[in-house]
Amino acid sequence: MARRATRVDDSPNRDVLDDIAFGLLKATVLKAAIELEIFTRIAEGHRTLPALARVGGTSERGTRILLDALCFTGLLVKQHSEYRLSPTAEAFLVKGKLSYYGDGLLDDLAWDARGQLSKTVRTGKSVVAAAYSDAFEPMRAACAASTLVDWQEQAESMNALWDKLDIAPDGAKLFRVLDIAGGAGLLSFTFAKRNPTVRVAALDRPMVLSYTKQIAETMGLASQVSFLAGDPLNLELRPDSFDLVLVGNIADYFSTEQNIGLFRKAYEALIPNGRIVINAPVADEDHKGPGEVPLTGVGMLLFSAEGDVYTFAEYRGMLETAGFSEVTGYKDDWGLISARRIESTQAKQDK
Repeated sequence: MARRATRVDDSPNRDVLDDIAFGLLKATVLKAAIELEIFTRIAEGHRTLPALARVGGTSERGTRILLDALCFTGLLVKQHSEYRLSPTAEAFLVKGKLSYYGDGLLDDLAWDARGQLSKTVRTGKSVVAAAYSDAFEPMRAACAASTLVDWQEQAESMNALWDKLDIAPDGAKLFRVLDIAGGAGLLSFTFAKRNPTVRVAALDRPMVLSYTKQIAETMGLASQVSFLAGDPLNLELRPDSFDLVLVGNIADYFSTEQNIGLFRKAYEALIPNGRIVINAPVADEDHKGPGEVPLTGVGMLLFSAEGDVYTFAEYRGMLETAGFSEVTGYKDDWGLISARRIESTQAKQDK
């Protein structure tokens, strides 16, 4: 289809629709290339059209068209009669590399599941029962693995979040952090990097933690991090054992009742005046933003039975029901909320 410059005005604009469809076409090209192991074959030294068609058992015509499309996307570069990988393809799309992200992308480009959105909207029934189920472990592991390549760039944005939160551990004693479903662990790890007295307990699925460990080692934090394999909805935590609890991008996949239960367990695990921080998509009160947050609801709808893209007011209600006080939202294009465990006078007397 012809590409036209996108207009920004109040008149009807078909370019908006064409841009969406064109994005789907690029995704189709990427999905086929991963399935056919094009990037891996080129990394192995099969760089010409005849060689790639022969080793992959594909037609030369079809292979040529796919390769040319991949050049357009910037994932391949053609020099004379040879195709070479871009730095992005080299880092993330070659099978066997520790940072291989192809399987995660295939899960993300799962047409069979995502094509059921209209059905899901009609029935309210998600494609998968729970976002934290075993079915999601490979995709979350792939996301963690890919972080091994660009963790330094991502750490910059994590440090910006800590600047907003302004949490300062007492350097005279250890500051204990529980990171729930943190994936690669970058939020807690950047905090530990800033504060040598921080000790992180990273809780996630076993396959995910295998990469989380490697990221901790790469960042020089092996002595500051321990690892717990578990499920956020079935936590068994010692009371008063943490100064800070972090909840990753998982709360939106849980129902209000599930979140209240999770937050209550976090409350009980915190010391008095300890804090919880939620770094998950938080919608504006009218659900029009911020940024891309409304679009994240599509994934939640497809893969969560009861979750939602909650607003700050909804999170505040859940946190206060769980016992927290001083619920604070921070200006952010994604979502950042903190709250504090403040015990009442009666609770202190009861102790």
